[in-house]
Amino acid sequence: MIKGNTAQMNEFKLSRRLRQVADWIDRGGTVADVGTDHGYLPVYIAKNNISDNIIAMDVRRKPLEKAEENIKYYGVSDKIELRLSDGLEKLMPQEADTITICGMGGRLMQSILERGSDKITADTQLILSPQSEIREFRIYLAASGYETLRETMLEEDGQFYVIMECVQSGADRRAYESEEIRGEVFFRYGRLPLIEKNESLMKYLLREEKLTKRVSDRLRLHENESVKARVSELEYDLECIKYALKFFEK
Repeated sequence: MIKGNTAQMNEFKLSRRLRQVADWIDRGGTVADVGTDHGYLPVYIAKNNISDNIIAMDVRRKPLEKAEENIKYYGVSDKIELRLSDGLEKLMPQEADTITICGMGGRLMQSILERGSDKITADTQLILSPQSEIREFRIYLAASGYETLRETMLEEDGQFYVIMECVQSGADRRAYESEEIRGEVFFRYGRLPLIEKNESLMKYLLREEKLTKRVSDRLRLHENESVKARVSELEYDLECIKYALKFFEK
């Protein structure tokens, strides 16, 4: 039995990040949630009538057992199917209209997309929320023919989260990001959030600027070649941050 206060459980509060993911899902289609953990996102999708056909997948058996408890508790067992699956392995080609992958590192998400590429078509909506290696993940998406239709950053409990909606267009989009520092800044911080002057991104950039300056100033107190190389890297980081902050100037 699920532990917790009954009133709180009936309210079913989802994190702001996962609510944003759910809000972007195209209604009425089949949704596959990869790395579902305790199944909170699928339960929310079912309870809010975003989809009546949800596949909740995880590579670990224990989280799926917890997800099953949550699904039964909230009375949405008829809408959600659980699958023990390594990434998209147990998903059939063209079975899902929307695939959500959230809360993993960028390299792991890249691996999931690569190994499950036969499950993704030009009509598949991908909603992705990498928690690390985000620059490298954006580069992978651009090089692998994925187009980012929407991207946002939001802050929750002192953490910053990136959420993207992508589709497979087939075009290598790296050419659009090739203008030296501008391209690098887009890969680091996201072209769309910068253009749209995302407030959470501005807050993140100001924090990163402060932290980077602090580390750089501390390292400058020491004189050796390895320190000089690191200071040079930090100077470039600051250059990128300052370039990004120019998007927020009036």
